Amino acid sequence: MSGANDRIFDGRYALDVQVSSSLSSPIWRAMDQSLKRWVNLILLPTSDLRSVKLLQECQLAAVNDRRDVVSILDVIPDGKITSEDSYFSQDRYVGIVTEWLDGETLDRLIIRRGEVLPIDQALRQLGTITNTLMHAHSLNVFHRRLRPHNVIFSPGQEVRLAGFGVDSALLGPDSGDGASQDIKGVGQLLFAMITGMWPLGSVDSLPAALSDGGGLILPSQVHVGVKPYIDRIYQRTQDGTYKSMRQVVDALSVGEAEESESLQNRVSRLTANSVTWTPPQSEKSSRVRTSLIAGLSVLIFGWIGWQLLTSNFHRSDSAIDMLASPLPSAAISQATGAVAEIMTVTSYDPLGDNAENDDQVLLAVDGDKETAWTTVSYRQADMSGKAGVGLMLDLGSAQDVYGIDIDFKGGNTAEVYVLDSPEPDFATAAKFADFDPNEISSSFSTTKAVSGRYVLIWITPDLPKADSGMFQGGISEVRVRL
Repeated sequence: MSGANDRIFDGRYALDVQVSSSLSSPIWRAMDQSLKRWVNLILLPTSDLRSVKLLQECQLAAVNDRRDVVSILDVIPDGKITSEDSYFSQDRYVGIVTEWLDGETLDRLIIRRGEVLPIDQALRQLGTITNTLMHAHSLNVFHRRLRPHNVIFSPGQEVRLAGFGVDSALLGPDSGDGASQDIKGVGQLLFAMITGMWPLGSVDSLPAALSDGGGLILPSQVHVGVKPYIDRIYQRTQDGTYKSMRQVVDALSVGEAEESESLQNRVSRLTANSVTWTPPQSEKSSRVRTSLIAGLSVLIFGWIGWQLLTSNFHRSDSAIDMLASPLPSAAISQATGAVAEIMTVTSYDPLGDNAENDDQVLLAVDGDKETAWTTVSYRQADMSGKAGVGLMLDLGSAQDVYGIDIDFKGGNTAEVYVLDSPEPDFATAAKFADFDPNEISSSFSTTKAVSGRYVLIWITPDLPKADSGMFQGGISEVRVRL
């Protein structure tokens, strides 16, 4: 095979390797010999009927030099490849030179990670994309064919938008005018980021979202944990409610604020350093409380004095004994030795998508240690930054809990809480037990019961490594003792 220096396009660009043909036209990495830098080179024979459209669209799009765009650096209307290989010297080409960017496209990122983008990250990245498109629209430049491969994440996770002038010319634009096409495209990218699917059939490396009917598929219909405001944003990008990219930018900003507030509320429940603010009491209420205490004190000491006087100043054993005697034994709660009946089990994932292998939760209480509920697979032992996930057990009513037995799947660190609400505030919730990762089967007992309707088993980061090479925790059996 001839070397790269033997294949020179237009006397300047040395072809290195062909990196793709996804646009129905070869795309090469090439060395700009004048500026000594790598570039992306798209070549289309001038005999191809699309060449005129490609040339026109890219000449228009080249004015958009915003940093968030993969810029068009050069447009060559009629160039030739000089090469010792006769195959490369037969045609003349339209050449489109763009930045060479080391990065990962949206579809590849989702597939590599094995999970969708967190909603707050998706909204933040789309905010950048929509601002980029709004600037392009102000220049009368439209993308017209947004797809996952157009969204590129640099190694520093900076998002860049590619394909202006190129994709619509080579692959055909979506229907409608440029602005409405791009508004719909943004909504479809949002759908892909938070579901891992494309709403209008399989695109790039992402599967199609399935639907029983022919209507609009909402993100919440194919992925759990999607909130109504996300559905609303998506629907309004598709049904024509949003007429300009500015409206989409504003909607995403509101959505990001809502998600940030929701995330802060969830994080506050998982933070031990939360501060509870108590409003100051008024001077009047303070005086009333002081007066009541003083009055009660007078009554109590007056009664004790009367007892002493009527007993010739002898000690009143009955009065003292009444104050010091213990509660009747019947009032002291004692362990029954019974195992609580679990009414329902749900996964608890407040810092994720509110679902963590929900279809497996009953395996943790089925009486079979060979079956288990597991967390999803994470690429890192720290759950990719999450504070934890868990199982929420509903006992049906408030119960006095004296102990808990847990059989883990692999070594896990875990905390147990007995709660009155399925939405706990971890800043105030009393921890019932801690479990050590060194023991697969663990038990905890106490002589002082904790009363509550719900039991939360909270698996904290430092997951064990699974056979797949990913990190995953789990619970094969749980017993709550009363």
